[in-house]
Amino acid sequence: MIIKLWLLILVCQIFVAEARDDQRLLGHLRYLSSDELEGRGNGSIGMDKAARYLANEFHRYGLKPVGSQGTFSQPFSIKAGQVLGSDNRLTIQGTLSRSEFSVGEHYLLLTHGSTATVSGDLIFAGFGITAPQLNYDDYADLDVRDCVVLAFEHQPLEGLRNSPFHGHDLSPYASVIHKALNARSRGAVALILIPDYFNHRGSPFPKSTVVKSVEDIGIPTILLTGNLSARLSRVLGQDLFQISSSLQTRLTQSFSLEGVSAQLGVDVVQVSHRVKNIVGCLPGNSDEVIIIGAHYDHLGLGVDSSLAPYQVGEIHNGADDNASGVAGLLVLAQDLATTRSRRTLLFAAFAGEELGLLGAQHYIEHPPLPLDLTVAMVNLDMIGRSEGDVLIGGVGTAEEFRELLHRVESRSPLTFRYSRTPRGSSDHLAFASVGVPILFFFSGLHPDYHKPSDDWEKIDIFHTQQIVQVVRQVVDRLSLLESRPKYVDLQNRIPMKRSGPWLGFVPDMSWVLGGVQIEKVFKASPAQEAGLHAGDVVIEFGQQKLSNFQNLQALVRVQKLGDQIRVLVLRKGQLHEVTVCLDVPR
Repeated sequence: MIIKLWLLILVCQIFVAEARDDQRLLGHLRYLSSDELEGRGNGSIGMDKAARYLANEFHRYGLKPVGSQGTFSQPFSIKAGQVLGSDNRLTIQGTLSRSEFSVGEHYLLLTHGSTATVSGDLIFAGFGITAPQLNYDDYADLDVRDCVVLAFEHQPLEGLRNSPFHGHDLSPYASVIHKALNARSRGAVALILIPDYFNHRGSPFPKSTVVKSVEDIGIPTILLTGNLSARLSRVLGQDLFQISSSLQTRLTQSFSLEGVSAQLGVDVVQVSHRVKNIVGCLPGNSDEVIIIGAHYDHLGLGVDSSLAPYQVGEIHNGADDNASGVAGLLVLAQDLATTRSRRTLLFAAFAGEELGLLGAQHYIEHPPLPLDLTVAMVNLDMIGRSEGDVLIGGVGTAEEFRELLHRVESRSPLTFRYSRTPRGSSDHLAFASVGVPILFFFSGLHPDYHKPSDDWEKIDIFHTQQIVQVVRQVVDRLSLLESRPKYVDLQNRIPMKRSGPWLGFVPDMSWVLGGVQIEKVFKASPAQEAGLHAGDVVIEFGQQKLSNFQNLQALVRVQKLGDQIRVLVLRKGQLHEVTVCLDVPR
């Protein structure tokens, strides 16, 4: 009877402890993903509020501040892209009429060049496409030097079987980047794109919105928004809908607009923000360090990387990405603060992750505790949507990790899924790149990723708490290891066996102008050996123009190992040609 009573008390204590953990997680999660913090966008007021909250919690737990000037803050500056200044304007002057257009209301600035003001005669160039292999050229017998080109977006005969541009699919020639570079190569000073009235007359006209970043490709490109056909027709002396309609039967139709000119004022400014990592430590019995990290920034109003483009401007609360990981970090910091670890534990909430792991990179370049004494980095990113399992990445980055994790797995109700490499674009990649063994805890992607619908109500607190307990056991075992984990260099290897050719870079999936922008180049890859860099935009692969990453993947799959492929890239507004030798992952 006494034993049964003791067991009952023990079970009750466990349930009370788990309920307490659930409430702590939920409390942190609800605040960090609340509308008050406005999506924790880098450089925003909401981000600053989140930083203060984290620093206050670290102080409350008794962590030692290891940031700047004895604080928990490790500040640094980030470039937040190029955005519109206050002096953008468009004027079109006709023989009988003059019209002024306002940026954001009447047009979007998509790209820019080096000149603040450009002007020239207005010349209509159909769809602005040149495709010699298809015997199609909107610029045939057309001189646009020092002129402003006016062209429709998309391509003619869209959706028709007899189209030279592949029927329903928009070809690479329909991309903004092809049209802009085509106009630039012919000496044009600017490109004005008109909505494709004929092919998309049943669809809403493009809405004015905030362009996340205005790219420099050497020539200003604007897209008119809304139904401006009547207004433009008066200035141009031409009926735009009638022109659009005739282009469907008479494919190329280009001409000068007599007496019509355009002047475009371009004002683009580089935006910088001051952000901060929040760092605090629990000194251990040795100077060796285990880092436990999670990024606390998100997308703000979705301008940077929203996967719900029609909801840009709404708060992207980022409950799973990554309020869930930060909530787990805080619970771990509070619990571990009551113990004395064998190794020093450093807790880091990183800024700038959504902009390219900037906070983690700053930590590495300015480590508050020595990197050569850092034995492991444990990263929590998106741990809130588990269905009873957890993905653990980086298992192969240290010889000791597999056995350690098997012991933890035997005591956990969760199903463990392993990845040997440090795959997953999160802060741990920066540490793996400098030889620090990493473990990455992740519960998986879901339809709400990078959308306003990633809210706290959809978080599974029960399984999140179980993942946090797994991380706690892993940290405890890492701290007790007799010798530091031996690093195995798996960085920049592809996590799966492959026999076919590869290029070796990660694309920026938020790029929308056409071609493929490179986000990260793997070491010792064909891309790196050819001299490709992050930020490059791949325009052509072989002799094929590219519209998107899927287009590039399809082209790579049909190549043979050892093939030498000509690749054309756009880098800081200039075109560069390189040769890539296709190889397999090493």
